[in-house]
Amino acid sequence: MAIIQYVKEPGSFLVKRKGMKNGSSGSKQLLLGARLHVDANSDEDGWVAATTVPDTKGSAHTGFIEKTKLSDKQLLKIFYLDVGQGDATLIEAEGAIVIIDGGPNSGFFNELTKRLKSLQRADTAIGLPERPTLHINAIIISHFDLDHYQGLTKILASNKFTFGIIYHNGLPRYGEGADKDLNLGSIRKHGDDSYSISTDLRDLDTAKTLVASSVLKTKNGNPNKFAKFLQAAVDAQTEGRLDTMELLVRRDPASAHPTFSDTGPDMTFEVLAPLSTTKTGPIRIPAFPDPHDVTISNPHPSPSQSHTINGNSVVLRLKYGNNSFLFGGDLNQPAQAYLNGRYGTMSAFAADVNKACHHGSSDFDLDYLKAVAPDATVFSSGDNGSHDHPLPDAMGAAAKHSRGDFPLVFSTELARETSKTAIKFGHINARSNGEVIVMAQKKEKPSLKKTWHSFALPFAGPFADQH
Repeated sequence: MAIIQYVKEPGSFLVKRKGMKNGSSGSKQLLLGARLHVDANSDEDGWVAATTVPDTKGSAHTGFIEKTKLSDKQLLKIFYLDVGQGDATLIEAEGAIVIIDGGPNSGFFNELTKRLKSLQRADTAIGLPERPTLHINAIIISHFDLDHYQGLTKILASNKFTFGIIYHNGLPRYGEGADKDLNLGSIRKHGDDSYSISTDLRDLDTAKTLVASSVLKTKNGNPNKFAKFLQAAVDAQTEGRLDTMELLVRRDPASAHPTFSDTGPDMTFEVLAPLSTTKTGPIRIPAFPDPHDVTISNPHPSPSQSHTINGNSVVLRLKYGNNSFLFGGDLNQPAQAYLNGRYGTMSAFAADVNKACHHGSSDFDLDYLKAVAPDATVFSSGDNGSHDHPLPDAMGAAAKHSRGDFPLVFSTELARETSKTAIKFGHINARSNGEVIVMAQKKEKPSLKKTWHSFALPFAGPFADQH
């Protein structure tokens, strides 16, 4: 009888014979959290027979593993996906799948389709009925820039997927002819020379109203890309594949961290931003200037569209056991400085792993990086854009203001490997059992014995065992 179990210890291998050492000849490297099909009746001296999930060709590896290295519970897996110049993150743990952003293209759709097919192969291999769809408990869109949301339109339109809640920051992308400030909302100037902007998108009812109006049009009078996204969400609800849509905002930095539900028994997502300008009343969020426009003679320049949409990114800290992971969207320098001023102390932003803001832009605040102080940083970027991310100062500062002597800096773009016949995308993995985090990326020429470059956090260096 085969049962589903998961690898709970880093540095584990599936070996050819019971009692063999990890990494011995013919052994198969296993990442923390890997699913195995275990023969429950094969227990002998603490070793059990197990088989990996079949690959796309139907091949699987069989061997033996110590029973103490296995868990009945699915552990945390985070995939920082390579979608080119954009962000897309897939998070899985016991009882839940969560998405943060969807990239600019069909890359995320393709990866989710592969994930569904992998789970279908895994189910049928153990005699379970093949699941027809992949349920995604929550989609969080940090902000509505194309490189963060456009890839979700195809996902929402596909009957391969069902969804719980879509969360967002409330700033729609109005069309060219809309009478809206910065094509985002309505700006108001305050007595202290600061600015705030309205949050016009709330739920699916406001989405339907926006789609039905004429405010989401291109110059040619056609629906813009944001309208197509909203229409896909509305259609998904009509078809019974999406439950609801909600504005995600924090009103009081001194209050208990707001969280959202239905993300399984072990994951907690703390909402750190966007941070509203008032604790009560209508929800408005800050409108930010381009920091390069700030001068001694003009300390409060007019807001910038890009800095307002990016600076109000949804910021989340995922807590899993004793481990934490920060997702900062495209936060920029004025937004990070604003959050620092409102929070007073940035201890809420400290994390073991940091998803770097804005793909590695130079537009960051050092106090923010110092507060996060991670063991590892992940940059998500592509080489098909005009921004040249990640930039050297962003990577250097990320490493300098990390913990320990051997901070880890990962890049989806640098991890990508190309050849004449194929592209191996640079997905970065984070795995956790609640106590230990393993960061991994695939080797350019993987072998059975060593498929991944794998680092347990905090990383003590390549020769730590010799000291």
